[in-house]
Amino acid sequence: MENKEIIEEKNENNDEENLNDVEGLDVRVYNKNAKPNASWWGRKTKGQKTSFIISIILLSISIAASCILIFCRQIFGDAVGDDIIGEGNLNGFVAFGKSVRNSIGKVGISFLVISITFLITFIISGILKLSTNKSNKGRTISSLTRSLLKYIAILADLAIILTIWGVDVASIVAGLGVLSLIVGLGCQTLIQDIISGLFIVFDDYFNVGDMVIIDGFRGYVCEIGLRTVKIDDKCGNIKAITNSNVGTCINLSRQTNLISITMSCGYNEDIRRVEAIIARELPKIRERLPKVVDGPTYKGIDNISDSSIDFGFSVRCKAMDRFQVKRDFTREVYLMFVLNDIVIPFNQIVVNPQDDQNRPKATADEIEIAESLNQKNRQIAPKPKKESFLKRAKETFIDDMDNIYNLSDTD
Repeated sequence: MENKEIIEEKNENNDEENLNDVEGLDVRVYNKNAKPNASWWGRKTKGQKTSFIISIILLSISIAASCILIFCRQIFGDAVGDDIIGEGNLNGFVAFGKSVRNSIGKVGISFLVISITFLITFIISGILKLSTNKSNKGRTISSLTRSLLKYIAILADLAIILTIWGVDVASIVAGLGVLSLIVGLGCQTLIQDIISGLFIVFDDYFNVGDMVIIDGFRGYVCEIGLRTVKIDDKCGNIKAITNSNVGTCINLSRQTNLISITMSCGYNEDIRRVEAIIARELPKIRERLPKVVDGPTYKGIDNISDSSIDFGFSVRCKAMDRFQVKRDFTREVYLMFVLNDIVIPFNQIVVNPQDDQNRPKATADEIEIAESLNQKNRQIAPKPKKESFLKRAKETFIDDMDNIYNLSDTD
C-alpha cells in the first residue's frame, strides 16, 4: 500500500520543491528539442532567435542613421549639411567636437554633479545596509528607503543639470501646478502602488527574506520597492509584482511549518508492540534530523483502511527546510518499521481458479421444484373483460327499476 503524505500548506505547483534544491544554480533557457551537439544558434528557442534578429535590425538602422547624420554634407550636399551640422563643418565629427569645446565647462560640472550625487547615494545605501542587516524588518525598511533615495537623487540631478544648462527650473515647477492634475489622473496606478508599498512595510505583511506565496507564486522576498515586490523562487525566476496587485499573501516564515505523514502496518501486527517501538525509536530519529524544530511526534492511529492500519506522525521545521525534512523524516520512519520487523502491506491480487469437476449437480427432483417455483413467479394475472355499452346501459336500467320498485313498496 502506498504511503500517504499530508502537508498543512498545499501548493499545486510541482516545481515548489526546487526552492531549496537548486539554490545558487545558473539556470538558463535553451531549446529542449535541440541536439546535444547543436551550435550556439541551434540551441536558442524561437523567441530568442526572433529577439536576436530584431536587435540586429535595430542596431543596423541606428548605425545607418548615425552615418547619414555624420556624413550628411557628403551625401546630400552643402545646403542640407549646413542645416544639419552647421556652416563650415566638414562632417558630424567636426560639429560634435566644436559643440564639446564650447560646452566643456557645463559638461564637466554636470558630470561632477552626477558623480557627487552617486557617491552620496552609495554611502547612504551602504550605511543603511550595514545598520539594518540584522533582521528581516530592518532589511525591509532599508530596501524601501534605498528605493526612495534613488528616485530623489535622480530628480535632484535632473533639476541641477537643467539649471546648469540654462533651463529655468522655477518656471517648470510652476507649470507643474497645471500638469499635476493631468499627471495625477494619468499616474493613479503609480500612486496606488507607492501607497500600497508603504502599507505593506508598516503593516508588516512580510519582510525581505521571508518565504511567501503571492498570486500562486512561491518564493523568497528579495526586494521591496516603491512600486514592486520581487520574489525569487531560487530556480532562476524572479517575479515582480506591483504593490497594488498584492492581494492574498501567505507568509510561510512567521511560524514553523507542520509536516504530517502516515506509515502503515498489516493487521497481523500487534499495535501495542508497534507503539512501543515507536516510543523507543522517535527520540533517536530526532537526533538524526538536526533541521527539525519540534518533534517528531506520534499522533496515534490515523486510519483503519481495507488492508492496513495507518499510524500518524508529525514534525515542525522552518519553511526553507520543509521539503528536505519531509523526505528525511519519511525515510527514517520507514527504516524504523523495516528494521524492527513491522510488515508494511502493499496491494496484492489473489486469483482463485474455477473448480467445475468437484461441484455437486442438481437432482431431477430439485430441477422440477426449481422450474415450478419460477413458473409461479412468471404467472400473469388475467385482464378484466370489457363490457359493451348496451350491456352496461341494460344493467343500469335494471338497477334503476329495482330502486323505484323498492321505493313504491315502502310507501
